Amino acid sequence: LIMKKFIGLVFALICMIGFGGCQKIVHGSELYSFPEPTIQITISFHSQGQETVFEIGSENYDPNDLSVNPVISWFYDLELTACDKPEDVEGAESYTFHVSGKDAFTYEDRGSDAYIIIDSNYYKVSNPSTPPVN
Repeated sequence: LIMKKFIGLVFALICMIGFGGCQKIVHGSELYSFPEPTIQITISFHSQGQETVFEIGSENYDPNDLSVNPVISWFYDLELTACDKPEDVEGAESYTFHVSGKDAFTYEDRGSDAYIIIDSNYYKVSNPSTPPVN
């Protein structure tokens, strides 16, 4: 009987440790790495049915053009926790970042909550802030 209780306790502890790992906070840099050099980032901003496109950087490599650095630093400093896809809401704004002609990630701002979406995987942002796209 004591052995069964001990095994049950060990199993419960293993489960708690395993589930606790699911809530681990990671930084953006652990989920996506900008290519070196990143010379241009295109951002599609979606709000209230409208789309606005921003381009940061230049088409040609210029080692003195550091305009993409604030976006890279902003993303790498985000604190993220993996989560299930949240329910759709009205009024959400999203920024889709394209790097080297490919979709890199989306930042979805829901007011009080924000999410990063990479390859259909959702991550809740612990320290939400507006992307530096202006």
